[in-house]
Amino acid sequence: MSRSNPASHTYAWGLGYLLLGFTALAWGLNFPILKLGLENSPPLLFTSMRMALGAITMFSIAAAMGVLRLPPRADWPVLFSVGILQNMAFISLVTLGLQYLPAGRAAILAYTTPIWVVPAAALFLGERFTLPRAVGVGLGLSGLLTVFNPLSIGWDNPDVFVGGGLIMLATLIWTVGLVHVRKHHWQGDVMALIPWQVLMSVLVLTPIALYFEDPAEIIWQPAFAWQLLFSGAVASGLCVAAQVAAIRSLPAVSLSLSSAAVPAVGLITASLFLHEQPTRTDLSGFALIAAGILIVGLADRRQALRTRRAAQSSSS
Repeated sequence: MSRSNPASHTYAWGLGYLLLGFTALAWGLNFPILKLGLENSPPLLFTSMRMALGAITMFSIAAAMGVLRLPPRADWPVLFSVGILQNMAFISLVTLGLQYLPAGRAAILAYTTPIWVVPAAALFLGERFTLPRAVGVGLGLSGLLTVFNPLSIGWDNPDVFVGGGLIMLATLIWTVGLVHVRKHHWQGDVMALIPWQVLMSVLVLTPIALYFEDPAEIIWQPAFAWQLLFSGAVASGLCVAAQVAAIRSLPAVSLSLSSAAVPAVGLITASLFLHEQPTRTDLSGFALIAAGILIVGLADRRQALRTRRAAQSSSS
């Protein structure tokens, strides 16, 4: 979304990795926290309240930075796309899937999104489907098949397939939103636009949640309030701002590293707080998916360097 010139960009490595570490820890920890929160609230209402807190946090950050303003008219269609597809639909479906899956496995599946971007970009954006990218996608799909190994899953338990199907649907919808984002030429600053994206998702999801779920089913306890505050203000607010700042501070391959780190944190924290024991297939699948994400990130970095050199030579 940023309109900076990549040819003249300098990276702030220390700040960038600090921000990436924060987002990886917080987003990974958010999976077991979500799992605990769903014990006290229906999923759509929890998601709606969480995103409302995220919107308040993002509006506060944008105002404090002095960038809060109405989005340009040209950005409204893609703001709706991002708000509905990448915010509301993705987060809601992942939260629904968490009802049926262990938090660690849900984290692995939710962070397969960088794998789906590669074939989607080749099909709809004309980006090159190079051999390294093909290898990365192949490893990611192998990891996905490993997680859903037919020999390790009890076919008498449909919850695994319901939960996994919801989360995989979420990743595909997120990818559709990303294709729209990549095709759009943004007019406004990204930090000024994100609060409006989140607000749009809240305005659409809240009536849907109230129609299907009863607010009287929410069990208000101090622990639940802290879980909601973390998922909303931290995971849906501070982490989003930190990710934006990290994008401006680091190359794409570092962001791919973060995408691989989040499910690792999710597996570890789910083991610590929920006493989940990841299976060998979970760990093997995670290793393959993480390797695929990193290879795709390295391929993106090589492409970015080639583009930057071409831009420099044409301007000289």
